Amino acid sequence: MRYRGWMSLTMLLLAPAALRAVEAERTEWKLSSLTWVKRVPAEAGAPANAHPATLPEGAIQALLGPVQVKDDGKDIPLFGKEDLKGLAKALSEAFALARPGEDLVLFSTSKHGGGFFERTTGLTARLFVREGALNLIVHDARLDFMDRYLVDAMQPTLTYGSRQKASEERLQAPQATRLRGDWLALPLVAEAPAPAPVVAAAPVPVPVPAPVKPSPVPAPAAPDPAFFEAQTQRLKALKRLRDENLISEAEYQEKREAILKTL
Repeated sequence: MRYRGWMSLTMLLLAPAALRAVEAERTEWKLSSLTWVKRVPAEAGAPANAHPATLPEGAIQALLGPVQVKDDGKDIPLFGKEDLKGLAKALSEAFALARPGEDLVLFSTSKHGGGFFERTTGLTARLFVREGALNLIVHDARLDFMDRYLVDAMQPTLTYGSRQKASEERLQAPQATRLRGDWLALPLVAEAPAPAPVVAAAPVPVPVPAPVKPSPVPAPAAPDPAFFEAQTQRLKALKRLRDENLISEAEYQEKREAILKTL
């Protein structure tokens, strides 16, 4: 009986570690039979990514929500709002587990524009974090495959986007750097460092120094334009998060004040 009790206790203690180990090896997040996010090896010759990466669901929605694609001469949202909610959760979990030599790929099947009469289409994309930005490469923004799938239930051959070969899609988003027509680098908002706690020190008697002639004050260094541009981008991105209700007004004011203090 003691042996069985010891074994049961050991299994209970080891269970959380085993679950974490299994979760770390997870490579696929399947939202439906035709919508998923996967961890895959990065393309041959690709530089190392900044993975694992901490990207909350709200931040991913704020980054990907404004992305538009040109379709029949019109700029339309790349993702539908409801579609993006589920993808953001999967992407957040996948980025937290991804390794430097891995990319994420996604296949999303939905009525991406949200209209009742809109056709259901597929979206294929490759994502990775590098140099302070979420990189998005889209191969198919509106893959029309459902008619064939409903007939023979065969999934289409998918291409998720490539660093080496451009697709015909044309993307745009506010604040994004367009590395190619089908490739955007979406800047991440850096978290302002928390102020260090102030520890009150015991008063120490200090001798009064003799008066000295003040030395000339050196002229302040010339401001760095690149630094101010970076802070401007941070403030704009922070405002966008506040406007889309992804952070509270209090959080917005706190982080805004922290950024302004660096100027």
